[in-house]
Amino acid sequence: MLTQPTASLKTACLLLAVVTSACGTPTSADDASMGPDGMGRQDGGDASATLEDTQTPDSASQPTDAETTLDASALDAMDLDVTAPNDARDARDARDASATTDAANGRDVTTMDSATDAGVFRSSTRQTARMLGDRMAPSGFYEYLPPNYDMVTPTPLLVFWHGIGENGNGTTELTRVLNNGVPRLIAQNQWPASRPFVVLSPQHPGGGCPTANEIQAFIAWAITNYRVDPARIYLTGLSCGAIGSWNYLGAHVDAQVAAAVLIAGDGRGAWGRQMCNLGRVPIWGFHGDADGTVSVDGTRMPMTSLIACPSPPRKDARMTIYPGVGHDSWSRTYNLSAGHDIYAWLLSQRR
Repeated sequence: MLTQPTASLKTACLLLAVVTSACGTPTSADDASMGPDGMGRQDGGDASATLEDTQTPDSASQPTDAETTLDASALDAMDLDVTAPNDARDARDARDASATTDAANGRDVTTMDSATDAGVFRSSTRQTARMLGDRMAPSGFYEYLPPNYDMVTPTPLLVFWHGIGENGNGTTELTRVLNNGVPRLIAQNQWPASRPFVVLSPQHPGGGCPTANEIQAFIAWAITNYRVDPARIYLTGLSCGAIGSWNYLGAHVDAQVAAAVLIAGDGRGAWGRQMCNLGRVPIWGFHGDADGTVSVDGTRMPMTSLIACPSPPRKDARMTIYPGVGHDSWSRTYNLSAGHDIYAWLLSQRR
């Protein structure tokens, strides 16, 4: 546990580094290096087709790591929020690593019997596979409609982009989208009825990460085909999906979305393109500092620089780095076991 004098000294040093970083020359989104095994270590912005996003998510219990969350208010106050939760996650990680999911067994989790556990909300019964071409959609996707969705009342929209391990053809391979993140939680009935989002989880075809134009086109299609609130459109993604989402923000900034939660991605290219102008969109970036697939600098550099931008006009900017955590920093984030309610934060932002 840091003492207050040590935390203040470290924060002062961080502030100096932040100012230097914000004024320096950012790393290009196109700088990526490949390892000899072809898996690739992502150190730049744009993604290679070699990232793997198939790790098993955590269950809903508290994490063990002391993590550092940095936001604009913490920087302004010259103070870091350093927390040290309990030691329950190591056992949880071991347990989850051996778990076999419904999706991995080829079971269609969207067809679970809604009569089971009568009186208990089953989010899986409200998630539907929409094959490529359904309703002229530009991508195959999973659709979740909240219980109060009535096609009349404007509803918040959350668009989720998966990792490279879930790329597919939008039809026979669409179930891969259920492997991680938000659609997995919904499929496993871990999504409460009180979350008001329409959730759309498109599948990126081919290799690499979704492009900025691909994301822009899907959001535009969703706005036209669902009764969504244009002031409450939110973007989230993990790994390759986060890299694509960063690139989307670098190209389109706040033209469509009100806020973004980006996990284990790389925003250095977006920062290089927009710099403090990127602050027109509230962004919360997450990463594990032991990530060997996408460098933690992909989140740390752009978010630290963004937090140092003048506010206003820069909007809410936050960064959470998990010590000792590898590439899968998304499971504990999406299931809220790390203690950060990203969904409440998203809903607090309006365009």
